[in-house]
Amino acid sequence: MEPIFTLPYSEHQAIEQITKKLNKSDGYAVYVPTSRQQKGVDFIIHNAKTNKFARVQVKSSRTFTHTNDGCHYLWYNNFIEKYEKDNADFYLLFGLYPEYNNKSGIKKGKFWKPITLLFTEKEMFDFLKKVKTKRERKPDRFFAFGFFSPKDIFCSRGPADYAVVEHLLENQIDDIKNFLE
Repeated sequence: MEPIFTLPYSEHQAIEQITKKLNKSDGYAVYVPTSRQQKGVDFIIHNAKTNKFARVQVKSSRTFTHTNDGCHYLWYNNFIEKYEKDNADFYLLFGLYPEYNNKSGIKKGKFWKPITLLFTEKEMFDFLKKVKTKRERKPDRFFAFGFFSPKDIFCSRGPADYAVVEHLLENQIDDIKNFLE
């Protein structure tokens, strides 16, 4: 038996981002499975007023920054082959990037900044199906997003015309609220 309960940093930060948007006073709570091997669900959001639940899966990425132009990139594995329908209601794609200002340098105490994208299960599956290699048009092993700031995020590996900005957590939080109504 392991006497220590651990939670990956990406899941902790994703929960923190969610709880900033869904207030406890409105009946929202977040629950975390005690098993680290819980398949398909990283945490559950509960609306006590309606007694409805939303299952959430978190995918995380390190951030890669190009030194010549300062563009940040998030890389994710394409999990279309491992995807299981109805395992999760929502997918959160989480990343951290360095917030750096060329004029003043690193902002004191606020070097790392989170970026979180929210997809419904259907949106995630539809997106993953579109992630293809350029030549053979076969499923690509990876997909990536690039951005200078979160407001201008774009798909840098995957479907080039995909509207990523609308999946920022602040633009999609109503999807969770509506699901839990």
